[in-house]
Amino acid sequence: MAGAAALSTMSAGATLSGCTSSGPASGMKHLRPEDLDLLRAMTPAVLKGKVGPGDTAAIDQTLQSFDTLMEDLSAPVVAGVLQAFDVLNFGLTRGLTTGQWASWSKASLEDAESALARLRDSGIGLLNAIYAAVIRLIISSYYLIPENAASAGFMPPQKVASIPAAAPSEEATP
Repeated sequence: MAGAAALSTMSAGATLSGCTSSGPASGMKHLRPEDLDLLRAMTPAVLKGKVGPGDTAAIDQTLQSFDTLMEDLSAPVVAGVLQAFDVLNFGLTRGLTTGQWASWSKASLEDAESALARLRDSGIGLLNAIYAAVIRLIISSYYLIPENAASAGFMPPQKVASIPAAAPSEEATP
């Protein structure tokens, strides 16, 4: 409960200070421009060996998949993810929690790895939860791309909405 209150407080501070965008980035339904900068920095660190910092096509494809994945989450979960991103994007809380004082657009691979390690190794459960959410969502987004899933030897689940409805069965009469 205290973690949720802290997250809300930090997120509200970022919003009130004007450090978060009011709407999604172009071509996205949920992710804001500052979230894209954050995830562009984090994705190569999370997917090291699969996606490099200069692999903009793979990063952009993963971010599009991330945004699509968020479409399938409940509104409270999406709000929680965006609040966590507010904490990681707001200069003061970004610096204090991750050690990354410059914007994410200026972060190197080593900066992102260090930031993730600080979140993971923190004695504050809320920061551990943010770490877990970020890496799980990035990994999920990457492997929901069919060619990436196939390279790992499995196919991603298909959206239930895209499966045609079964024809009504006719009961056999004796």
